[in-house]
Amino acid sequence: MGFQKKKELKFEDTVYESEVKTVRMYPEGSSIQSSLAPAIAELGQTTKLLLEFDDLRDDADYYFVQFIHCNADWTPSDLRANMYLNSFNEFEIEGFEFSSESKTNYVHYKYRLPEFQSTGNYIAIVYRDRNKEDIILSKRFRVYQNEVGVGGNVLRSSAMGDRLTHQRIEVTISYGNLNSIDPRQDFKVIVRQNQRPDMQLMLNPTFIDENSKVIRYQNLGSENDFLGGNEFRYFDLSTVNFKGRNVMDAGFEANKPFAQLGLDEMRNDGYFQNLDLNGQYYIRDLEGAGAFAITSEYVSTTFSLKAEKRLTDIYLLGAFNNWKRDTQSKLKWNPTNEVYETTFLLKQGWYDYSYWSADPTAPNEFEQSFFETENLYEVFVYFKPIGGRGDILVGYSRIDYNRRR
Repeated sequence: MGFQKKKELKFEDTVYESEVKTVRMYPEGSSIQSSLAPAIAELGQTTKLLLEFDDLRDDADYYFVQFIHCNADWTPSDLRANMYLNSFNEFEIEGFEFSSESKTNYVHYKYRLPEFQSTGNYIAIVYRDRNKEDIILSKRFRVYQNEVGVGGNVLRSSAMGDRLTHQRIEVTISYGNLNSIDPRQDFKVIVRQNQRPDMQLMLNPTFIDENSKVIRYQNLGSENDFLGGNEFRYFDLSTVNFKGRNVMDAGFEANKPFAQLGLDEMRNDGYFQNLDLNGQYYIRDLEGAGAFAITSEYVSTTFSLKAEKRLTDIYLLGAFNNWKRDTQSKLKWNPTNEVYETTFLLKQGWYDYSYWSADPTAPNEFEQSFFETENLYEVFVYFKPIGGRGDILVGYSRIDYNRRR
């Protein structure tokens, strides 16, 4: 047996083997909206989270999962497993199906997460054959219980130069049910945009009333500002027998499906309203008779961006690649066609995506940014109890800003 490089666990959404694809976690449900929802569950509720992924190998493997409780900053907390689980912290993933009618063979795995006894951040770690060093994926999720009141608003930026491009977040929490000696230190409020780990802020309190137990986070500077961004680009890959929306060419080469997306260009126009998935994706196969999880093809999908050659890197971003700016996500210059390109192996479905520039002065160079853009904001309120071993999640709220669907 050849030497296998040691896999270093990362406390973030990560895939450790190239054969593992389409890792998703969402609240159980039969609708598309369920599969687009954030990976967060309410403590004690019957609706659990589902973990799904594919393994592009012919045979099924024995996979197990364990869970680690984390602090607000995703470092491991001091909670022992028996403080947040009622059973031994190793669970076999028994649900799997083999692909059917697809050109690419794969095994689809599905696992319903167990009941948790404590709120907070968690990382799910999936590994092979009870060997906890043979990790194949790690996935973040959260469990909450609303013990505080959470209110939030989205406003224009207070900075004059950012009023057309940024969105400012204001949050107020009331913690009448909790005892806190030092509210400034005991509470942490984090706001996330569109489920993106690269688009989140930890807010600083601007007003604390310990008598009424109210904390406000209403910074009038730019500390609470998010780039509004633009509505996401999208494409329909639900069939390869004809061209879906924003697909320039599709079909089969050497009996393998491929898709060439339409040539993208820099967005120089003003804000244009269109419905998107806030950067997410869902699986769908028009010819699959409803069993999309096992009938959908894996399609070699090429993205192309028309832009002048430059020194700074350009990345493709979306939920499908965990918003990672890695080697595969970085576009390569094609001197023949004079475009930037990259290719992903994607399961059939509907996908949102965007382009990001490594130029720190203009990250949204290709997309532009507008105050009017529809965005999902999530507010997470963490609390460290007196003598507590970790941060717990005592408040959760969503703000669907400018929602149109």
